[in-house]
Amino acid sequence: MASVALILKGFAALVLTAFPLGAMLQERKAFRDVGLGVLGSLKAFIFIFLWMATSGAAVLLQLPLLILGFDVRERSNTFFEAHIGMQLSKLFMGPVVVNGESNIPRDGKARIFIANHQSMIDICVLYFLRQKFVWISKQSVAFIPGVGQIMWMSGHILLKRKGKASIKQMFAESKARLKEGWNIFMFPQGTRERTKVLPFKHGAFSLAMSEDIGNVDVVPVSIELSDNAWKRFFGYGFLWGWEEAKAKPAAIITVHPTMNTASYKGDKEKMMNEAQEIVYSVLKKKNI
Repeated sequence: MASVALILKGFAALVLTAFPLGAMLQERKAFRDVGLGVLGSLKAFIFIFLWMATSGAAVLLQLPLLILGFDVRERSNTFFEAHIGMQLSKLFMGPVVVNGESNIPRDGKARIFIANHQSMIDICVLYFLRQKFVWISKQSVAFIPGVGQIMWMSGHILLKRKGKASIKQMFAESKARLKEGWNIFMFPQGTRERTKVLPFKHGAFSLAMSEDIGNVDVVPVSIELSDNAWKRFFGYGFLWGWEEAKAKPAAIITVHPTMNTASYKGDKEKMMNEAQEIVYSVLKKKNI
């Protein structure tokens, strides 16, 4: 029995190390133009480890309610996921500035939010918009300890990279969530990329123009991450003050005016191209 326990402990340690290591390597690839260095790599490793740990704790806290038949999706999304994302962002990278807050819809109607995708940081900083989102994410995320389970608990939609059946299921689930009043958040470019423009794909705009749910308006969002987001020493501004640190934020999120889907009269190609132009319009030249 002792040997079995030792093997299980070793396996658990391997899993809890492998996922943060993999995420760190992905961030090194995303920031390959500026490099992460030792500090940045260490921060990325610890960041994903704490993301897993805090998400796992949130799952355990909500599990009794789930077993009793309560719908925990909104609490899991707008409280646990949002606070974990925002606090980890502040702790590891610093202030996040939101421009165009007046463009964030507050009337309770469901929209499709879209943004460029640069890093795993994007997921965390977008919670500063303080909206309830259903993410469209790749299915492999479900296997990340803690993170995958809280995503399932929050009702996010997991998509296989390939396969018509998976895409059809994604559309069906997205439409159901929109009808329930949930916003859908999508990254139309798909793969993460900081140094060049990846063309948008049609998925978000096909969903927005689906006949069986009517025209759903689209909110374009731009995410600009600091080149030094991972590399600088920062922790809640204790050393030099939060207000001063806002002059050099870790991330700037720009919310653009809502795009009226009905006005495009079914021309998703035109809407997609205009949305891409809007999203990239405020980003640094070197990053596009």
